[in-house]
Amino acid sequence: MQAVGIDLGTTNSLVAYLREGRPEIIANRRGDRGTPSVVSIDRHGRALVGKPAREDLILRPEWSIAEFKRKMGSTEKIVLGDRTYSPQELSALVLRSLREDAEAFLGAPVSEAVVTVPAYFTDAQRQATKDAGELAGLKVERILNEPTAAALAYGIEDLSREELVLVYDLGGGTFDVSVLDMFEGVLDVKASAGNNALGGGDFDRLFCAWLTEKAETALGCSLANDKRKQALLLAAAERAKIELSATTTTEVRVVGLADQPFELEVSRAEFERLIANLVHSTLHPVESALKDSGYKKEQIAQILLVGGSTRIPLVRSLLAETFGKEPETRANPDEAVALGAAIQAGLKVGTISAATGIMITDVAPFTLGVETQSRAGSHAVNGLFSAIIERNSTIPVERTETYATTVDGQDKVTIRVFQGESRFTKHNVYLDEYTLEGVPKAPAGREKIAVTFAYDINGILKVTTKIASTGKEACLAISKSPARLSAIEKSEAISRLEAQRSTPPLRELAESARKRLPSFDGEVQARLQALLDAADRALASGDKTAQNRLDADLTDFLFSLD
Repeated sequence: MQAVGIDLGTTNSLVAYLREGRPEIIANRRGDRGTPSVVSIDRHGRALVGKPAREDLILRPEWSIAEFKRKMGSTEKIVLGDRTYSPQELSALVLRSLREDAEAFLGAPVSEAVVTVPAYFTDAQRQATKDAGELAGLKVERILNEPTAAALAYGIEDLSREELVLVYDLGGGTFDVSVLDMFEGVLDVKASAGNNALGGGDFDRLFCAWLTEKAETALGCSLANDKRKQALLLAAAERAKIELSATTTTEVRVVGLADQPFELEVSRAEFERLIANLVHSTLHPVESALKDSGYKKEQIAQILLVGGSTRIPLVRSLLAETFGKEPETRANPDEAVALGAAIQAGLKVGTISAATGIMITDVAPFTLGVETQSRAGSHAVNGLFSAIIERNSTIPVERTETYATTVDGQDKVTIRVFQGESRFTKHNVYLDEYTLEGVPKAPAGREKIAVTFAYDINGILKVTTKIASTGKEACLAISKSPARLSAIEKSEAISRLEAQRSTPPLRELAESARKRLPSFDGEVQARLQALLDAADRALASGDKTAQNRLDADLTDFLFSLD
């Protein structure tokens, strides 16, 4: 059974595998190395993933969605037309598409994967990612932090390298920074920090808002509340952003906003002025990670850039100015995370032997603890946060703290678990709670309760509570957050997603297309007939590569006719 590495990105997602001990990207059925993390529902009720769905963001914005990774771990429901989805279901559609691309390429089933997440993802977001993998038919063997994965891809090129590396990961929707000590094949993560609500998509929206103002003035009409026209402007903003990474000026031209096209020349300086505050805000997590790691910026030997947004010249110049050295640009910032995930997958299943000397450590991104009570004279002070595992502790880690009963005759204790950095639980993130019964009644403070936190390499927390005088224990796996899907919900979601498959098997797709053949004529009919003939030959020969290519070609052609 083949295991793969998956970078489940906010903007684009990639899948990679190991070939003769080296990681390689698997192209999707359309021949692209990355798949847009976009989902739409077509007019036939099928779920589309990737490039066709991204086109629908403009053509049918009410039936399309992007950047749903930001909603992972929440209970928010996402409406596409007349259908409602959880963030896990939408992510599962992307993961399933990647899994099917990998299976077609490898010619074998793929049931296991290492999936990456931002280092600053919460416990709920990590659990939601595992749920999405399960819905997609994947056993998520490991949740790997994105900066760690990128460093792994970088470090495998020279296992004897000894240096301190800062990974700066600015993607489409999230930002992470990690400080790693690399020596003799060991990647020792010292500290991580970040912002789960900052990325290239935020730059696009700022740029789009500015373009909207310019277009409204030039065209004399209101555009801000028209979803389709906003989608056109957002797409133009993204294109211009990319072009301005390579040139100092570009021409923005948008058709379909009014009777005449909207045209505007934009400079790199103007774009950088719009995003300057957001880009500079990334320095705060950089400083935090350096402080927590115990190192100074002068000790950083390499700055490793990850994520497509690091191609923006302002980002690179800011880092060069801050650290006094140019960032490392040899690694592909779009692919490094997926390649590192594939290496980890290889280590997990034994494709890469541990004897090669590769070893990874990682850290807990947040402080984890429980709610406690204290006394100020005769008054009880509730809602205090008692840390058990401090942020940036090397994982896996297990730590125990002992607490005492707070009232006379107390016969049970409720353990409320939080993550965050505030002294008060109301400012932190609630994770879960449970009640331990059977505490012997005694005066306040006499009975002692030991609370043990075990935080594993996937960033999943388990809590054990033990009454010191009796030895009675209770355990809690933090997996019951409101955002998690129940077993019934998972079963229903799998059935629903299966019924909305965007690409039925090639034979079924060809039969459906053949029924439509008489309704076309001329060049369209001839092109469709040629595709059907080629599909028949591929099916007869059993050529999986050809079937995969024709599946994509036929789907794209039929999509263009709808």
